[in-house]
Amino acid sequence: MDPNRRCRELFVIALAGCGWLPPDSPPAKPAPPDPDAALLHDWQVTGHVLGRHPLISEADAAGFHGRAIAISAGGYASPWSGSCDDAGRQKQPRLLADIAVELGLARDRAASLGLADPIVEYQLTCGLAGTGRMPPLTLYVGGAHALTCWSGVCYVLTRRP
Repeated sequence: MDPNRRCRELFVIALAGCGWLPPDSPPAKPAPPDPDAALLHDWQVTGHVLGRHPLISEADAAGFHGRAIAISAGGYASPWSGSCDDAGRQKQPRLLADIAVELGLARDRAASLGLADPIVEYQLTCGLAGTGRMPPLTLYVGGAHALTCWSGVCYVLTRRP
């Protein structure tokens, strides 16, 4: 073996082993989690509860079972409000007891919906400034379940796998 080649190989090994090469760039930091991550899912209607004055029948309300609601960071789609690609959202903490009174749901029925305190109420509006012509989509999210109400019927939502 050529002594000069052996010397060059040892020099390269020494450079690498002694830290003479520039350091690797630090690993990228992961993005912080979205504070609304509990909302941002595909949901499925898994049940319903008739309010005080429903505008549709029990059978019509049951016809929405299995339907999907998709909520993303920038938009939403639901069977009632259609699709929106530039949604704004507001949120506030709520208690299940207060929601049940407001929506006219029996206390025992409200407790069986699968929602768990703490609950966050989300108002999704189409158009970032909330100037869209569609009515807002309101969801109450607590744990792995949510609730949304249309035409006097509240629909129980479960996260889709």
